Amino acid sequence: DALAATLTEDVELQTARGLRRGRDEARAWATRSPTGQLTQRIELDDLRQRGGSVVAFIRKQWWWREESELAEEEEVAALFTMRDGLIGRWQPFTDRAEALEAAGMGGGD
Repeated sequence: DALAATLTEDVELQTARGLRRGRDEARAWATRSPTGQLTQRIELDDLRQRGGSVVAFIRKQWWWREESELAEEEEVAALFTMRDGLIGRWQPFTDRAEALEAAGMGGGD
């Protein structure tokens, strides 16, 4: 519910399994039950804003459930398109410079 409150009614989320549209699909995507031996954490490194675009530099971390040890970490980015103070679109990037380019902020890190 907290996530849904930050989203526009017609939000678009670009996920690994394709485009999700609307708050209900976003809620279903965000609340799916994790499986396997790893849990994922998201660490925020930086936010950059230009107009209605916000690029978040994040580190995706996978932790072993039983040992509570870091298994892997990846530096990535997400582009948020904002409308009326809410997220209208979320798009992940594996390359931080590409996220900045997509937001019209140049490719430098």
